[in-house]
Amino acid sequence: MQLDTLRFGTVEVDEKKIIVFNDGIPGLEQYRKYALLQFEDSYPIVWLQSMEDTGICLPVLDTFKVLPEYVFDIDETDVRALEIKSPDDLHIVSVVVIPDDIQGMTVNLAAPIIINTITGKARQIVLSGSEYNVRAPVFQQICNLVAREEGDDDAGTVEKA
Repeated sequence: MQLDTLRFGTVEVDEKKIIVFNDGIPGLEQYRKYALLQFEDSYPIVWLQSMEDTGICLPVLDTFKVLPEYVFDIDETDVRALEIKSPDDLHIVSVVVIPDDIQGMTVNLAAPIIINTITGKARQIVLSGSEYNVRAPVFQQICNLVAREEGDDDAGTVEKA
């Protein structure tokens, strides 16, 4: 299906890949259907696009790809609500804040978004008692990932003045 978005114009969305937040996203509870949009020029950031309000689009990233040491447990209540049968069925992303100076980019590690890729059910969970920050710096880690995947060990290195 085609979706007219404020940020990206008209995009094609596979209806089978629509993500449903039964409880909404905190702060956006009234919007429940989203799609993940991926564009080569913003990789590894992808976009969580609302299907109900095309002006709502959150930058997110695959946290484990950028920060492989990131670990947390999913509460049994969330496991049941999302109908999780296997960890292999999960896609976990975190919301990114991109300021004017992109070197100040942060990621919310304290509230990951859990997506069951089989059922399409999703939920943003708040990690209680977590040591993770809601505004963890992530720019350098993104640069390092892009450099690794492009095979250039020096690419993306930020020089300190």
